[in-house]
Amino acid sequence: MFTSFADLFGGGALERDNRPKRAWTLPPAPGPTLRQRIERKEREAGLRCFDVSCGVGPSDEEPFGASEGEGGKQVSIMSMADHTALMCGHTFHNTCLVSAERVALSAKGAEGVVETGDGQVEVLCPICRGAGCVSRAEWDAGVEALA
Repeated sequence: MFTSFADLFGGGALERDNRPKRAWTLPPAPGPTLRQRIERKEREAGLRCFDVSCGVGPSDEEPFGASEGEGGKQVSIMSMADHTALMCGHTFHNTCLVSAERVALSAKGAEGVVETGDGQVEVLCPICRGAGCVSRAEWDAGVEALA
């Protein structure tokens, strides 16, 4: 009747698949990390700006933020052509924008900030690198807070 026990359930030993093995790859991430989620919520609450090295927002060492006096005020970079239109959607604390622009200027070897004729200071967005401007008063407030 049956020549072996394996023949009873389906016809013998299974044949080995001769296809070449694929190289192992990391599975896709399930979503943002916990840190990314927390930083996004802090940004939505106005505690953290878009600067990667935000020194005003909460951190692991100072969970309530570094500066209580600034009140979380953030500035947007305006378009060079039209000072009422936003250049991009990123917002920054005055101090974070000033320190990021100083780093960018030192990398280019420039001496100081470029001021336009109508009381604006030219800046680059630290995130998207778009050229725009902020008012001289906002710039000076950031310089004073860093001093």
